[in-house]
Amino acid sequence: MSSAELDITSPYRTLPISYLVQTARDFDCSIFVFSVASWINVKDYEAMKKGFEPSEKGLLFYFNGNNVKEAERRIQCIFTP
Repeated sequence: MSSAELDITSPYRTLPISYLVQTARDFDCSIFVFSVASWINVKDYEAMKKGFEPSEKGLLFYFNGNNVKEAERRIQCIFTP
């Protein structure tokens, strides 16, 4: 299992949840994010829509399974200006 805390603030745009979900679905590994005291499956659009409430500028993502490093790099690229 791998984890990465990512800065989710971006000076130039906001990120649609659907884009994050679709990016996560490109990988075989499990991807979870810790948001407002709960774990959310990033690949589950309804769960993300309902429970994803970033309250700070950083989020903790967890990656588990195949192609973890590629998934982590791709998710990090989403939040990099």
